[in-house]
This record gives sequence, structure tokens and C-alpha cells, in this order.
Amino acid sequence: MLNDWRLYTDESGIEQKHVAWHEVLKEIAQLNGSSRTLVHAAYGDHVDLVVAGGNNGQVLVQWKEHEPEEQHYVLTTDKHPGVMAGLVIEGNEVTFPVSWCVPLEKAVPLCGDILRTCDKGEPTELTWLPVQM
Repeated sequence: MLNDWRLYTDESGIEQKHVAWHEVLKEIAQLNGSSRTLVHAAYGDHVDLVVAGGNNGQVLVQWKEHEPEEQHYVLTTDKHPGVMAGLVIEGNEVTFPVSWCVPLEKAVPLCGDILRTCDKGEPTELTWLPVQM
């Protein structure tokens, strides 16, 4: 169990250190698209998990690995790839492909697995899309 995460949320506005995985997961579960719209968790210099949004029960989930080389992924659904949707992040509505807007109830258990293992895994019903930055 990984209990040494760094955590930033827009609700607190500060970075916390030595945070347990389940505390990070609790913050993700509370995303609401208004007062809580961003959770950024990092484990050392190895990985980053960013979950943002929460309005209409939808979130953007991003995973970045730094070793052995930098790789960035976005969690996607099988929804219409050409259609766009808006998520509120830190007070601004940002537009993403609707397939990148994942239901919060599906993201929470997946994020729990990620936070416990530091591995994005291969989820069922959802897909990790590699993104070039």
C-alpha cells in the first residue's frame, strides 16, 4: 500500500506531503465541478495522477509515468470520439472530446487501484489513450 503521495487540490490550494492513498481517493470522490474540481497526486518523481472536473458526474483522468521514459495517458470511454464536452476545472469550462469525460463512479474504483499499486493497469470498459505532449 502506497502511503507517501504528494497531493494538491484546488479546494485546499496547498500541496500536502505524505498523504495516504485512501485520502487521495477521498478527494477524487468529492469532485463536484464547482468547489472541488482538481486533484493532482504524485508519487515521488515516478508517476502523476490528475483527476479534474466533476460537473455532471464526469471527470478527466490523466496518468503520467516518468520512468523509464515520460509517457502520458488519458482515460477514455467508447463514446463518440468527434463530439466535445465541457468540464469545469478551477473555475473555467474546458472543452475535451466526450470520450475523455469518464463517469466519476467508474473513475473512483480505478483510481483506487492506481493509488494502491502505482500502476495504471488495463481497466475493463475503459481504455488508456497515449497522448503526445
